[in-house]
Amino acid sequence: MRFLLLISVFFTFSFSNILDFNSIQSSFKQTITNEEGKQIHYEGSFYALKEEKALWIYNKPISKKMYFNANKVVIIEPELEQAIITTLKNTPNIANILKNAKEIAPFTYETNFDDITYTIYTKQEQIQKIEYKDKLDNKVVIEFLNQSINGYLDASLFEVVIPQEFDIITQ
Repeated sequence: MRFLLLISVFFTFSFSNILDFNSIQSSFKQTITNEEGKQIHYEGSFYALKEEKALWIYNKPISKKMYFNANKVVIIEPELEQAIITTLKNTPNIANILKNAKEIAPFTYETNFDDITYTIYTKQEQIQKIEYKDKLDNKVVIEFLNQSINGYLDASLFEVVIPQEFDIITQ
């Protein structure tokens, strides 16, 4: 009986995709490098649920929140006192990117969305970083730090609250 249990656990871990998750919580560092080599660095927190919900909270150098659900994105920009509402056809949802990624080498996954190839690097069963070139030919690298996989995330975290005084821009 113990032997069957050990084999079952082994096969579950051997064949499961480490990008298949119920929830992810992490801090992140994002670096964008243009063709001339100039860089801009962002830092913040990232939360995602398997149900195609994600939240990026940018803290540095500006404050911004990006809420993703199955079919839309809402970007709250406090410094500009505005909220931008757009569809996912304009902005990828990381939950879908991770879900659709295929292993191309040990610890390396790849997926495509809207003619952009995303390469995902993993380490010790966690996402280490995502790299891609955006449509403006900028190299984007997102590093994930202090990650927690499959922990509890309250659904209210993903509820969008747009302050009444903010302008709303629909794209």
